[in-house]
Amino acid sequence: MSLIKCRAIVLRTIDYSENSVILKCYTDNFGVQSYIINGVRSKKSAIRPSQLQPLTLLALESYKQENKNLHRIKELKCEPVMKNLHFDIFKSAVGIFMAELIYKTVREEDQVDKPLFEFLFHTIQILDFENDVLSNFPLFFMLQLTRYLGFYPKGNFTTNTNSLNINEGCFEMFDKHAIHQIDSELSEKISLILNSDFESSKQISLSNKQRTTLLEILITYYKQHISNFGEMNTNKVLHEVLS
Repeated sequence: MSLIKCRAIVLRTIDYSENSVILKCYTDNFGVQSYIINGVRSKKSAIRPSQLQPLTLLALESYKQENKNLHRIKELKCEPVMKNLHFDIFKSAVGIFMAELIYKTVREEDQVDKPLFEFLFHTIQILDFENDVLSNFPLFFMLQLTRYLGFYPKGNFTTNTNSLNINEGCFEMFDKHAIHQIDSELSEKISLILNSDFESSKQISLSNKQRTTLLEILITYYKQHISNFGEMNTNKVLHEVLS
């Protein structure tokens, strides 16, 4: 058994017993890890439930034992401390959606991917600190995440490649008979988001209906490229705050 330190992103907590939970995290040095925390709901617990909310950023010191799937935490700190992600209704809805998406796409225990971790860690901080309108943020996040998952759409929207094929993951000429193609108007919006950074993505004009439609299209896109992706649950809450 060794004592190790890492940074971690909380993905979810799972009830284990009356006072214990299993904490699922994505860490910088060890990939997805599971920790058992006893007595978390007792008044004497050093770890509070508020520290275990989805997308909380942590500095962990834990005991790691080879060939064990559950580890124990020696010390846990919220670092950096979230400013308002868990208190703002819109940000909280986006955060819960992001946590579910990450949980469904980054599933392998001990699979280390430091560029992906840094992207997620940085993006969560943007969500927390940003004060401007964040209506396009979920779409921006979903498309940027595909860079790290291996199915970032190829090509760009042009006159001759005016439709995104979500099965092939590329822009191509629109064919009304093709079942996996997105219409030209929405394909152009996707291309604009793909070619934007966070600041410029905020300026892309989308109606609420277009946002919710694009969100469902991108969920379908993820289903096409990630095996056993299953159904998303938190997108319904996100639709409510986007409308």
